[in-house]
Amino acid sequence: MAAHGMVCSGVRRRIGNGAKTLIWGHPWLPDNPSPLVQTIMPQELRNAVAGLIDQQTNTWDPHILADLFIPEDVARISMILSPDYEDTWYWKGETNGVYSVKNAYRQIKGDYEHNLGAFDKWVTLWKLKVPPKWKTFLWRAVCDILPTTDNLIIRRVEVEPVCPMCRMVQENAMHVLILCDYARLIWSMSGLPVANIITHSMSTWLMGIFNVLTEDQCGLAAAVLYNIWSAHNVAVWERALPRSNQTWQRAMAAMHAYQRSRPPACTPSPTVMTVASGSETPRCYVDAGYRPDTGEATYGVVLLSHHGAFVAAASGKLAGAFSAIMAEAIACKEALSWLKDRDIIEVDILTDCLELRNTLHSSPTANYSYLGIIVDQCRTAISSFTKCSLSYVSRTLNFYAHTLASLAFDQEQSMYWDSVPPDSIIQFIH
Repeated sequence: MAAHGMVCSGVRRRIGNGAKTLIWGHPWLPDNPSPLVQTIMPQELRNAVAGLIDQQTNTWDPHILADLFIPEDVARISMILSPDYEDTWYWKGETNGVYSVKNAYRQIKGDYEHNLGAFDKWVTLWKLKVPPKWKTFLWRAVCDILPTTDNLIIRRVEVEPVCPMCRMVQENAMHVLILCDYARLIWSMSGLPVANIITHSMSTWLMGIFNVLTEDQCGLAAAVLYNIWSAHNVAVWERALPRSNQTWQRAMAAMHAYQRSRPPACTPSPTVMTVASGSETPRCYVDAGYRPDTGEATYGVVLLSHHGAFVAAASGKLAGAFSAIMAEAIACKEALSWLKDRDIIEVDILTDCLELRNTLHSSPTANYSYLGIIVDQCRTAISSFTKCSLSYVSRTLNFYAHTLASLAFDQEQSMYWDSVPPDSIIQFIH
């Protein structure tokens, strides 16, 4: 019940036929400035949204909208496409419209002011390709819960406050792992460029490491940190400190052993992530443009032969997109329709939106959001092809479609090209 207000603030009505949604009283519009209609409600009206839809064309009746609502509300209502299905509630925080505690937690945390000194590289930390115990160790170091003498004294454990490795300075996590003369020797042997990161905060130091080092170097840094702490523990319990070069060699050997123990990365199936080099299937690059401040969305589509020769292209504006991912889904739907109109029955579709690719490749589940409708329509369209794969490519490789989508914001109507590529990408087509 404590979360009741937060949950209610995140639910919305997805409009289908409009029969079960009140024009005034239900949150059914895009959120800017509010999901509620801003026009003052006439006392005699408390009708369902269905009354605003022309039943013959299944589209909004422009005359009714103009008569009842202020221009800002007319524009927001017009953004919503109204297929013939039941209205339903959905949770706006998830792409599938289904409430989850995880997403609610993130929304609550997002309501608090961000602490500039807080560690903000947790995703990077947990995705490091290192043994899990190293990640747990890093987490303990960032949270300052390692049993250093400073922390032990705070917990009223009777210990000498000095560092057991150098016997000179009071010990905390930053000293043990970075600033101690013993640790400095090992970092010098590693050759990692960490000397320029000057701070007295372990979390700030580690954020700096993640910002300046490559993924492999971050893994090696984790190995060094873990083995320095292991050497520290030997000094505590065995009263003997390993030579610095031995600790460095152990760290390097442990990293290499872990890398050898991991199975080689599997090459993705050509129909899932990449296009087989010997495939004779044409390639269709698709991308969307989206301006969150205005809600404008565009698409760009470029069709190439399996040899890479230009075949056709299209670009234009999209209606009904409330977010960037929704714009990508509608652009994909537009591309599929365009390909069918050209009698293409086999195609490899390439997008630089990994979220869209993952959503379309995931197992179909209950989906109550507007995005879910578009995703289902894309799946239906894909199933109508003899062969149709959807793969992820980088923005660099999707340059053709991205360029057309960007330029489409200034177009008055959709544009199509056959045989001769658009001037904007002609120099890049081989």
